[in-house]
Amino acid sequence: MKEILYKCTRTDLEFLSEILDSYASLTDDKKRKALLAASIDNPQAHEELIELMDQQIRYYGSSDVAWLKRMAFGEDGWVESDEVINDVCKRRKVKIKVGTPLEAKLEALAKAIAHQELCRMDPVNLCERLRKEGVDNQKVDRIIEHLKANGPVAILPVLYRFAGPEITFAIIEAAIIRVMSVTIGKEAAKHLLAELVKRNPWLATLVPFVGPLLSGGAAAWLAYDIQSPAFRKTEPICMYLGVVALRDGLMFPVEPGPDEP
Repeated sequence: MKEILYKCTRTDLEFLSEILDSYASLTDDKKRKALLAASIDNPQAHEELIELMDQQIRYYGSSDVAWLKRMAFGEDGWVESDEVINDVCKRRKVKIKVGTPLEAKLEALAKAIAHQELCRMDPVNLCERLRKEGVDNQKVDRIIEHLKANGPVAILPVLYRFAGPEITFAIIEAAIIRVMSVTIGKEAAKHLLAELVKRNPWLATLVPFVGPLLSGGAAAWLAYDIQSPAFRKTEPICMYLGVVALRDGLMFPVEPGPDEP
C-alpha cells in the first residue's frame, strides 16, 4: 500500500489514521499518532509513518490468531497488500482480473462501488442537476438518451465522455464517501464531504446524492452486513485509497459514437 500512501495529502493521512484507531487491536496507535504529528516538517517521520500505516493496514487484513502465528514463526505478522485488496473486492463482489497491478485494483474497486451507488439513484435527476451546474445542455441530453436506451449500464464512462473527467471524479468521490458512511460513521463522512464540497461547491446541490449527509439527515445508504472488525477497517481504507489512486487521472475506454468524429 505504500506507493498509494505516499500520494496521500495531509488530510488523507489524518483521515486514514482515524480509521486505523482501535482499542482492541495489536496496533500501536500512539506511535502512529506521534509520527503523524511529527511528519508535518520531518521527512524521516513521514517515511516512518507511511511504513507503519502500511503495516497496520495489512495487519487488519489478517486475523489476530493468524498474525500471532506468523510472528511466532519469525514471519511478518501482516498479510500482503494484494491479499487485503482481493479480500475487499471479493466481499464487495467486484471482479478483478488476475495480474492486475495493486493501484489499478484500487481504482477498479472505487469505480465499481461508485457505479453500484449510481445504479441505486435516479440518474435522470442527476443529469438535471448537472444541467443546472453548467454542463452543456446537449451533453446532458446525450447522457439522458443513453440512460433511457440502455439503463445505468456503463454510466460512469458515459458521464466521463459527456460531463468530463473532473465532474465524473467528484461524483465517484462523493459516492465512495456515501458507502463509507456505513462503516466510518455519519459524522466522519460529513467531515469528508465538507472537504469535498470545498473543492467542488456544485456537489452540494446534488440532492439526494450528497445533500442528506451534509444536512445530517441520513443514516446509511447501503445496508451491508459487516461481521468482521477487520473489514470495518480494510473496506473503507481500500475504497478511499482507490479514490486517491484515481486522482492521478481518471480514465475510461471511450469509443466515439456513430454520429461523432
